[in-house]
Amino acid sequence: MAASKIVTHLNRLLLPLAGCLLLGGALYLEGNAYQMAGVEALESGWRVLGYALSVGLILSMATLLQRLVQYVLLDGLVAGAMGAPVPRLLSQLSGLLIFLLAFGAIAGFVFKQDLTVLWAASGVAGVVLGMALRELLLDIFTGLALNLDRPVKIGDHVRLHKAGDETLQGRIVEISWRSTRLKDDMGNLVIVPNSRIAASTITNHSMPEPWLEFMVSLVLDARVPTDRVLRILEAAVIEASLAFAPPTAPPPGVGIRAITLNGVEYGVYFNPPVEKRYRARSIVLAHVLRHLDRAGLRPAWPKEEHSAGDPETGVWRAVDADGLARLLGTTAPLSALDAADRAVLAGAIRLRRLPAGLTLAQAGETAVAFHIVIEGLLTAEAARGRGAGAAAAPLGPGRLVGMGALLLGAAHGETVRCRTETLVGEITMDTLRLVLERRPDAAETLSRAAAALLAQDGGAARGAFAGEEDLAADILSNLRRAAGLGRLALWCTDAAVAHDEDVG
Repeated sequence: MAASKIVTHLNRLLLPLAGCLLLGGALYLEGNAYQMAGVEALESGWRVLGYALSVGLILSMATLLQRLVQYVLLDGLVAGAMGAPVPRLLSQLSGLLIFLLAFGAIAGFVFKQDLTVLWAASGVAGVVLGMALRELLLDIFTGLALNLDRPVKIGDHVRLHKAGDETLQGRIVEISWRSTRLKDDMGNLVIVPNSRIAASTITNHSMPEPWLEFMVSLVLDARVPTDRVLRILEAAVIEASLAFAPPTAPPPGVGIRAITLNGVEYGVYFNPPVEKRYRARSIVLAHVLRHLDRAGLRPAWPKEEHSAGDPETGVWRAVDADGLARLLGTTAPLSALDAADRAVLAGAIRLRRLPAGLTLAQAGETAVAFHIVIEGLLTAEAARGRGAGAAAAPLGPGRLVGMGALLLGAAHGETVRCRTETLVGEITMDTLRLVLERRPDAAETLSRAAAALLAQDGGAARGAFAGEEDLAADILSNLRRAAGLGRLALWCTDAAVAHDEDVG
């Protein structure tokens, strides 16, 4: 791409260079060449031709110089030193200065005019024009000052505020002779006179970093353990920040802001790009509400609005069997079980609190249990050869870890680590046996739901199985074997065969 740009610039330099050489050579040879042709009578024509060749030579040299300044000095050295494109205004000013000098050279050297008179006349005209075009000149010189002082540059997100005037904010897309163009947060193009920018206080949101710290707050009941709330909110904001946070931004966080009559006020801090701050706030709030809902929590209500015995004042609950049963009811494939089965399973789940950074499952290891995320955030990294190197996928509340590997008797296909402190529920084959012994038909229901989920997810831990029916059959076999239902099924089959023979 850079080589193509250089070739393009060289091609644009060739034309004025060829004009300089051609016209200069013709000017050098024109006397002898035309005298040899015997046209001495056209002396006035030679003079006109000499003027034209001289003017053409000076203009060609000016064009060559202007393009050298543009491509070599401004686009090359200056832009490389600044690390940003050179504003168009500087290019225009340099071109204007070069051609003004060229016209002065034409008047002085070609037409033998006294430049002192010309400069004096231009000075008088400049005073008259300056008084008539005062606002325009103010805009022009302000634009020049903006390019030299560089309080802002193209690509910066700025806020212009002045007492008694409307506040403007947006990203700078161009600084021209008279105005600066901003693209505001609504996508509109706003054209601001440069003089207004000079009279305004400028807040540059892109300096020194292209992000800002933003905060949302919420109040939870004081009876909820603080460490539990911090764990839930941290997982929510980290998961939400994956959608908008710049790579250089610091990690998000949570903290306690105040203790109020309604409960404890928590602050959730994140670092979005300035133009995405309101959309980022919406994303963070949505994740916070989802994580709180999965944990059975709600924002606190004013205490005077409810009586002490009103069950609606129970805006929080600890992690108990009822809460786990509700979570299982929203998590496939366990949601396929009936309410009574989920209640039995929830009562047998072992809760584990895991510190941040712990490896919960290692790719390649045989699964002995699978886990449901209750609170916190995990990340899953694909094993080598299965998309390794891709960004780690977040696993929030309600997600299952290692379910397919356990039900198929296979190894984990991903390495799963705790991004934050995490509360998980551990489910083993012994845990499932309690449900299957109570209702053996649940094995077929669970196997079909699990097979459908694995097939939909692209076959994680599918092994060599070809289709959903094969997956369901293998999962059912493993469930029956683990629950001791294999011999019961075999006895039922033998009894059915014997009954058919007796009937025959």
